Amino acid sequence: MSVLTERPAAGHRPPAIEDQKRRQVEYHEREHYRASRPRSVDNSHPFIAWVNTFRLRTALRMIGEPLAGKTVLTVCGGDGEEADFLQRLGSNVTTTDLSGVAVQAARLRNPDLHCVRMDTERLAFPDRSFDWVFVRDGLHHLARPLKGLYEMERVSREGFVVLEGQDSFAVRLLVKLGLQDWDPAGGYVYRFTRRDILKIFQSVQTVEKSRISTAWLLPGSDALTYFPFIRRFVYPVIRNRLIGRLATSALRMLVVGFNLLAGRWGNGLVVVAWKKQGTEGRGRTRPGTDGHGEA
Repeated sequence: MSVLTERPAAGHRPPAIEDQKRRQVEYHEREHYRASRPRSVDNSHPFIAWVNTFRLRTALRMIGEPLAGKTVLTVCGGDGEEADFLQRLGSNVTTTDLSGVAVQAARLRNPDLHCVRMDTERLAFPDRSFDWVFVRDGLHHLARPLKGLYEMERVSREGFVVLEGQDSFAVRLLVKLGLQDWDPAGGYVYRFTRRDILKIFQSVQTVEKSRISTAWLLPGSDALTYFPFIRRFVYPVIRNRLIGRLATSALRMLVVGFNLLAGRWGNGLVVVAWKKQGTEGRGRTRPGTDGHGEA
C-alpha cells in the first residue's frame, strides 16, 4: 500500500489547489496589502461608517451578548480590519491570514492583535481554542470553502460567525448580467444558500442553534474607489453639515426599508451558529427541535 504525504517530492509540480492559494496571495499582496501600511477605510461620514460595519453589527446584535473579555479568532483576516473592530469592543482577538504581508500590516493596524500567518483550511489551533470565530468575505477566496468552514467550527467553543455572499436567484441573475462581483485573482466566488448552511450544520451535529440574516449590501467606502462620480458629486452632499444628518437618516431608512421587502434575496449573508455545550458538542438533535432559524 502506498502512503501519500502532504509535501510533494523535489521537482514535483504543486497540486492545483496550492496554485490557487498562491495566486490569491500574490494578487492581494500586489493590489491590496502593504506590509508598512494597512489599508485605510473611510468612515468619516456616519452613513458610510454604518454601511462599512453593517454586517459586523448585525452579527453582534444576533449574538445578543457582549464579546468583551471573550477570545475571538478572525480567519482570512487580511490586514486586520474586522479584528481591529472586535478588539476595540474589548475582545481578546487573534487574526490569521495566508499572506505574510497582510499579517504584518495587521500588526501595524493594532499592536494589541495577535497576528499569525496560517491557512484557514488547516488551522494549527487545537479544538475549541476560541470562544468565537469570525470570517468576513474570506471563505469565498478559498479553494475549499467548506473545509475552511469546518475548521471554524472545530476551533470555536461557544460559536462562530460567517459573513459571506448569498447565492440567491436574484444574485445569480446579476452575475449572468455581469453586475455582481467577481474574483479578479482568477478564483471562483463561492456563495452560500440558506439550505447549504442548514445542511452543513445538520451534518456536523455540533451546532445547537443558528440564525441567518440576509440583505442587499451597498459598497460602502469602496464606492469612492469604484464609482468616481459618487466621490465627486454625492459624497460632498452627504458630508455637508447642514443636510448630512438628514441625509444619513434618510439613507438608513431607505436601506432598511428596501431590505425588509427584498433582503431575503440579497447578496449578503450573516450566519451565527452556537455550539452544543457539555458534551464537546457531539450528539444528534431530535428532528423538529434543531433550533435553526432566521433573524
